[in-house]
Amino acid sequence: MKFRNVWKQLKTSQKDSLKAILLVLIAYMIVLKINLAEMLAEKLEAYEEFQLDEVPFLLLFVAIALAWFAWRRMNEQIKEMALRKLAEEKSEKLLLENKSLTQHILKVQEYERLELARDLHDDIGQYLLAIRLDASTLALNDGVDNPARRILSNAGHIQSMARSLMRRLRPAPTNSKSCVDGIHLMVQEWQEQQPNIDVVLHIQDGVALFSEQCAKQYRVISEQVSVTLYRFVQESLTNIAKHAQANHVDISLNLVDSKTDNDAQYLCLEIKDDGNGFDGQTISSGMGMIGMRERICAVGGEFFVSNNTPKGLIVCAKIPIHIACAE
Repeated sequence: MKFRNVWKQLKTSQKDSLKAILLVLIAYMIVLKINLAEMLAEKLEAYEEFQLDEVPFLLLFVAIALAWFAWRRMNEQIKEMALRKLAEEKSEKLLLENKSLTQHILKVQEYERLELARDLHDDIGQYLLAIRLDASTLALNDGVDNPARRILSNAGHIQSMARSLMRRLRPAPTNSKSCVDGIHLMVQEWQEQQPNIDVVLHIQDGVALFSEQCAKQYRVISEQVSVTLYRFVQESLTNIAKHAQANHVDISLNLVDSKTDNDAQYLCLEIKDDGNGFDGQTISSGMGMIGMRERICAVGGEFFVSNNTPKGLIVCAKIPIHIACAE
């Protein structure tokens, strides 16, 4: 039993070396037992003219040559493995650097969105309001068809566009509770802008407690994940409005268990539509899809996209809970 435990602790190379030594010893004992050299000499004496008695030495040299060749190949393999490991380490380092850079770019993008929305509200919004007030005053003193009313109408239209743009640029929620509320509000506003498209939003009850779970286990909720989920829904709805020509959209946000690890859970955000769908090349090359994939991968999640049945598109983001909550 003790020998078996020691044997299990040995490395594969050590086991192979011991096996080779054991085989050599067994072969040596057999050779001594049967006097192999004398027996071969007697057998080959009749064929002296063919110099067959030199064959054992020839085989010995062949064995030495093969051993040298195997040793050279082993050294080459070791060098190749070392180079491959070094290349993998460099690739992993580059991937981590690229991930950090992507996260930084997304943070800068959110900051620029905030600044632009603030400028629109503080500057352009105030001037548009002043124009509308002046045009309203002029319109009260003139007839129905006059330039003041047209100015009032155009200013109102521009102001509506500016408000819509500010809603799109406004800061994304920074925790799970506000993320859920923000998605609800976004879907509601999008539904008002797209009355011909029916939207169904389903958020699992467990997600509402997501912030409390994170607070107990990890103390701090990841701001980046909340922003990513919010922007993911926003980009998906924008793509549907522009390209899909859909009549129905399903949005679901659920906590799902891992199929391989019973203790692992994922935050799964899935958006389905019954629109035109994409072909494989469009899915892989579309800039919107690339941006969504980069956002999800930047926070350690997985991004999936496929055609819906019988028509339409499915986009899905899965983020592990231990990543969604920052330590």
